[in-house]
Amino acid sequence: MEYCQKLSTDTVDASLDGIHIRLCTNMPHIKLFYNLNWWMTDPSRIPHGQVYAVDDGGKIPAEKIFERDVAKSDINAGAAYNPETKTLIVLNNDYYGEVKPGTLSIAADIFEDQFGVLSVHGASASIDGKGYLLIGPTNAGKTTHSYGPGMEHPKGEFHQDDWIFVHFGSDKAMGHASERWFYMRTNAMENYPWLEPIFRQCDLENVRTDDPREKFLPGEPRVMVDPRRILRPEKVVDEIRIHTCFLLKRDPKDSMILRSIGPDEAVDFLSRAPEKWYNNYLTTFGERKDRRRGELFKKLFQIAPPYILNIVAPVDKVRNLIFQALKD
Repeated sequence: MEYCQKLSTDTVDASLDGIHIRLCTNMPHIKLFYNLNWWMTDPSRIPHGQVYAVDDGGKIPAEKIFERDVAKSDINAGAAYNPETKTLIVLNNDYYGEVKPGTLSIAADIFEDQFGVLSVHGASASIDGKGYLLIGPTNAGKTTHSYGPGMEHPKGEFHQDDWIFVHFGSDKAMGHASERWFYMRTNAMENYPWLEPIFRQCDLENVRTDDPREKFLPGEPRVMVDPRRILRPEKVVDEIRIHTCFLLKRDPKDSMILRSIGPDEAVDFLSRAPEKWYNNYLTTFGERKDRRRGELFKKLFQIAPPYILNIVAPVDKVRNLIFQALKD
């Protein structure tokens, strides 16, 4: 860390549901997106964790930062996390998709151990006051099935599209927002063409505002957007009471689209997933962490019954099944 501190950097102090994570960076793009992504907090406070995202200009020896070979040794680019100091270092990479999940993983590390708060990699919404979580791997349709009901159901509300902090108390599970603005794939406009003019007015990554439409459609370009530009402001909420959980899978060989399961089966399903806990953002692992996450997920599923949802079905059918499950 001392090597990072020698560089001229700006700081940004963010609050992730009360967890204070400080960014130190000399990359303007990272600073801009970090500012937009989170709620800001008092810089005079001592942070719970910190992120150093720096372009070192070839000055920092890799062996001073990393304990293994870096992915791009020619430009000395990589990332490392120290769980003891709650410090993430991202070196020579101005892709915000490295900083954002790393910041969330620090908050998750602190929350689950010190406060009994569960971090869920998923999307969330509510219908008539009944909140639901869509827990799934990358590219599983979480965004589609959270925005859609929020937009189309007269009593639908949209909550989050990537990460939810779950707090427990009085036999309730409450979902708290993690992000203020959302870091989204621009290819969402393939399903929702009306998003294109909105995205072109926002800050972008890996694509330019005047690029042709086809450059917005691969998986790499991203946009930082206020969800209240996508839905009416009153349709966007920062807290929900969680009523139901849907664990997403994509299995064309399974004819059953929706199946109710018990809390233990749901925990086992997530613990055995190729992306363990359906969360590829996590940076701390081991038997103790697995036991803690299993306990917290079981607590959630005992309050909010879990279902397996096979998203190979048409979008309208999946949406109607979500509506039906929330009525039960």
